[in-house]
Amino acid sequence: MLFFRRFSCNLGFRVIGAVSFLMASSVSSTGLEVVNLSRSPTLPGIGGPSALPTPTSTLTVHFPTVKALANQEVAVTRCGAPKIAKPVEFTPTLPSQELPSTDLTTIVAVAIGRGIQNYTCATTSSVPVALGALATLFDATTLAYSNEKLLNTLPGLIVYLPLPSSGFLAKAGRYLDILGYHYFDSAGTPTFNLSTLNKIAFVGKSASINAPAVANKGPAGTGAVPWLQLNKKAGYTSVGISQVYRVETAGGNPELTCTVAGVMSIPYAAEYWFYN
Repeated sequence: MLFFRRFSCNLGFRVIGAVSFLMASSVSSTGLEVVNLSRSPTLPGIGGPSALPTPTSTLTVHFPTVKALANQEVAVTRCGAPKIAKPVEFTPTLPSQELPSTDLTTIVAVAIGRGIQNYTCATTSSVPVALGALATLFDATTLAYSNEKLLNTLPGLIVYLPLPSSGFLAKAGRYLDILGYHYFDSAGTPTFNLSTLNKIAFVGKSASINAPAVANKGPAGTGAVPWLQLNKKAGYTSVGISQVYRVETAGGNPELTCTVAGVMSIPYAAEYWFYN
């Protein structure tokens, strides 16, 4: 079972949109509580809108052929969400892959992103044009050290969950706090605002490869967006982040042809690695 939680010390936890998946059975016995800082994680490899999501905003998602997901609410009465300790000092090692390897030595954070990829449709028969993305970023830095297999599995699971406006991403009794948000500014520049770390990156694409053929196609069934290397953009002041990798993508690709004029929004999830 994989679900989002919203926390209140007075009322306890309320689980929002709990959903069961067949895929989750392969990792259901694996928790996030084991932390091993003696090794460095490896980045997996293979051979717009300017407004942030808010609790009151409406998220319109385009699902061409999706069955409705069953939602349920479960009250949990205890107070005090356990925090996952983050590693303080480490030296990352990037494996050989088709994306260019990083020459930076500090991993700022690793995050699981869940959101939407937006596309514009001029007419009902035009080809969708990329407009930007909106995503909530959950802190998975410690998970990158303790359980890379589970880390790499999460995007293909949470892409099917409703997007929370606040709270935690929960798995097996442990919680990934919200790290920040990904969006495109008014000039169309990809932005990563890691507000909990007081860091921000304005980036541009420096390399791109197609997602693996086995990548999760997402609830819209349109396929996974490419894996990217993104570098800080000239003319902008990034703080504490110089480079970003987007890998392990699930969903997000548009339909081949527009069916209605306007904005097409496709659910996606991905793993993000932040370097400085």
